[in-house]
Amino acid sequence: MKVIQLVNRKPVTASSDITIKRAAELMKKEGIGSIVISDKEYNPLGIVTERDIIYAIADNVPLDSPIDQIMSQNPVTIDSEADISEAVALMSSRGIRHLVVVNKDGKVVGVISIKDVVKAVGSIALDLAFW
Repeated sequence: MKVIQLVNRKPVTASSDITIKRAAELMKKEGIGSIVISDKEYNPLGIVTERDIIYAIADNVPLDSPIDQIMSQNPVTIDSEADISEAVALMSSRGIRHLVVVNKDGKVVGVISIKDVVKAVGSIALDLAFW
């Protein structure tokens, strides 16, 4: 199974100058756990997750601060045509829960989470069990 098959929505991206508060509002509105920070050409610059925002609040970072103060820069990416086994290995080796999915030109096409991967692997295992 290819990584692109796990991407189930258009990526939610934002520029690096939005505020932490606005990023949190966007996550709530979209029902997502991360936002890719990109330039206007959809090149990934960073990623911000719910956990990043929680840590910022705990560290008393003002919520009107730009998101680039708390985002993870140079996010870990995976090619959209890669096998999900590569995604599992990458998440495991890097200790991360989200991967930015990019096309052959390096442009953001989506995000997959560990939850997406677990669902896919579970589905494959069930298919094999009944094969």
